[in-house]
Amino acid sequence: VVLPAGALVAYETGARTPSLHQQIWVQEGSVEVTLGGVTHRLAADDCLAMQIDAPTAFRNRTRKPARYLVVIATEQSRAPRR
Repeated sequence: VVLPAGALVAYETGARTPSLHQQIWVQEGSVEVTLGGVTHRLAADDCLAMQIDAPTAFRNRTRKPARYLVVIATEQSRAPRR
């Protein structure tokens, strides 16, 4: 993902079933990631893993674009063993 300079992207969400997990890995620049009321400031090579169960926002407060990777996963229900 490329987040332009000064950009803010926000998602309104809540708890989900199955739960949704996301991992962010910053490649260039810096990004603020807010989950609920907690803000994490990430710079190049920083990584953040989180469960997406509250409103989430991505913000680039700098004058340069930021680039980061996103991995999204859900919990799979397990079939009973026989």
